[in-house]
Amino acid sequence: MSWSLVFKPVIPMPALLGLAVVALLAVVGGYALCAKGTGRWRRSILTLLRLVVLGILLLILARPMVLQPAEPVSDRPVFAILVDTSQSMNTVDVGGQSRFDAAVSALTGSQGRSFLADLSRRFRVQLYGFDEEVRRLSIRELSSQPRAEGRDTRIAAALMEVSEGRAGRAPKGVLLISDGRSNEFQGQAEVYQAARYLRTHKVPVWTIPLGSDTDVRDVTLTASLSSNYILADQPASIRVTVASSGYDNWHVKLNLYREEVYVTSAQVELQSGHAEVRFPIREETQGAFQYRVVVEPLPGEADTANNERRLVARIVNEKVKVLVVEAKPHWDSKFLLRALRSDINIEVTSIFHINQDKTFAVVERISPDDALVKEEVPGVAMPRTKEALYTYDCVFLGRHMDDVFSSKDLSLLQDYVTERGGSVVFFRGKPYALASPQLARLEPVTWGEGAMHDLHFDLTVEGKSHPMFNYAAHASPGDVIVRELPGMTSITRVDDQRSLAVVLAQTRDDRNGQPMATVAYHRYGKGKVMSIGAAGLWQWGFLPESLQAYDDIHTRFWSQMIRWLISDSEFLPGQDISFVVDRHTYEPGEMVRLALNAKLVDRARFRPRIELTDPTGEKTVLIPERQGESDTLYAAYYLPEHEGQYEAVLFDNTGRPETDRVRFTVYDDSLEARYVQSDRGLLARLAQTTGGESLALEDLPELPARIKAFEQLFRAELRPQDVWDRGSVFGLLVALLGCEWLIRRLSGMV
Repeated sequence: MSWSLVFKPVIPMPALLGLAVVALLAVVGGYALCAKGTGRWRRSILTLLRLVVLGILLLILARPMVLQPAEPVSDRPVFAILVDTSQSMNTVDVGGQSRFDAAVSALTGSQGRSFLADLSRRFRVQLYGFDEEVRRLSIRELSSQPRAEGRDTRIAAALMEVSEGRAGRAPKGVLLISDGRSNEFQGQAEVYQAARYLRTHKVPVWTIPLGSDTDVRDVTLTASLSSNYILADQPASIRVTVASSGYDNWHVKLNLYREEVYVTSAQVELQSGHAEVRFPIREETQGAFQYRVVVEPLPGEADTANNERRLVARIVNEKVKVLVVEAKPHWDSKFLLRALRSDINIEVTSIFHINQDKTFAVVERISPDDALVKEEVPGVAMPRTKEALYTYDCVFLGRHMDDVFSSKDLSLLQDYVTERGGSVVFFRGKPYALASPQLARLEPVTWGEGAMHDLHFDLTVEGKSHPMFNYAAHASPGDVIVRELPGMTSITRVDDQRSLAVVLAQTRDDRNGQPMATVAYHRYGKGKVMSIGAAGLWQWGFLPESLQAYDDIHTRFWSQMIRWLISDSEFLPGQDISFVVDRHTYEPGEMVRLALNAKLVDRARFRPRIELTDPTGEKTVLIPERQGESDTLYAAYYLPEHEGQYEAVLFDNTGRPETDRVRFTVYDDSLEARYVQSDRGLLARLAQTTGGESLALEDLPELPARIKAFEQLFRAELRPQDVWDRGSVFGLLVALLGCEWLIRRLSGMV
């Protein structure tokens, strides 16, 4: 490695040079006058030795220093290439290719290979694909992908994850190939924040924007029900959102159909390309009913296939009765009750067991005078008989339940789940202080010791598609919304989960880094038991102004949980087979679970079969299988490929009814599918802020030449270090002076 020598004299250099001249004259003159009796050669050697010693001393006074790196420098720094793999990259507007294919061709073609080879001479090149996640890829893995499949674009998150070294060694520069369409919660603000962070850490970003930034004239439609399950003869609504590009301030007409029969219309104005309307609906009988919403095409519209949405409304004729038991009032229980009380379809009984002598209980039921008003009915006692407990569909238990229930009560609770098919939710972590064998048998997890604080939890694959976390009214998927909401005040440690438990959300254990179940459930007998190991969910119901867009999430979380918990046990009169789906609207790629709950059937002869018809008319036969050790629950799973309406018909050879059917819809409501115009300005400002450049795709081979100046950014800081303060210099001085003294002694001068 090359290095440089510099001098930092302890006295000014002119004075040092003057001192050197004086010393030279003194030595030469001294030996010339004082050593006349000594031979000429011996006198010359003595003069030379004394001059060398003085020269070394004068050099030390000049303080020679060598510039060396402050830290060891590796042979080659890292350069990261980020390729956008979100669905908007499938838009065909780059020379007849999709944006994704154009990016892949640029990196894998002859020019791309030459570019990568040139870049690899000075850098260790690392390739990543990014959408809602960041993944390390090889060129072969990238080129083998037929299309981009990501359902979200997270530019800021990808830049931060790579630059902070979480996805590998931190790079010294980044090439970002994208259309710039970022779907982060705060959008461009988050990208600019990441850009400022990269600038501070001297990590320039070069961007290659792909796609057209011209709006395509189009109208898209999304629709959702006010609830996954609707009570018979109770008001509900269909929320319809219309988004457009190229039609600002136009008027559009929306038509509503029920079972293909026209119901009503609404006309709305597209203010800033957006409009929203609610259609009220009301069904008098139990069952599943199809609704269809259509927006009439506008002149010059590019795609009319996204002008229609179908929904299936599931109507039930029983109000859900919920019991909430807590030892002492807590913020979580307070906000839980507030959420449940706001749902007109739920009748809530709350019991606070202050001590053995003091219990406070209130039931809120629908007023007989007004179906939209709840009234409080005091004087309710703790249910301690089957008749009293079995009237509830779902029971929520807080902490210290071993102080609330006796051993007999806990055995009754176990019967409630196994026999009645009720549901139990432990909503604040471990429900007992010391030990409770009856409750421990019910739980889907084994609790550990202690808790972690101020953490978020992340949804698992099962959690992302679960009805509890399905917030169709919002553009972002459930896992993204959960990450943006406030974290939990504490999360109880979990040592393990039962073999048949399903984990919906998890947290990293801070002791070993392993995933730990935070929200989990399992089927127990005829019922379900769910454990939520987090305290602090109340914060979802008390959001700051910046998160007010999510002010309904807390209520929807609990309401949708309750409806899902009781969904498998709903039988119509005269039926011994219940055939349901977890919900009636799915997104592409989400697994659909078709569930059967069979009672009073001959297990040896029971051979159910499901015939499923997709939107293209193609039929698929599914054979439901028994779930775990349950004698009554069967399920089949199906992964839909097409958007539109699906119909599944159950053929049952022993139970009643002999046939039954369910319908569900599959639509892609992600922003990736609705807004595909590129944002070249965002990518240009990102590059400018960090010190990079925004390039055209054809300029890619020139990038290695353009970043030669960038090499200055990854050179380690050079610091001067003294070269004289070492033993070898001191030893040389002693040796020279010693030789001079010896010669002088031999010459009789000492």
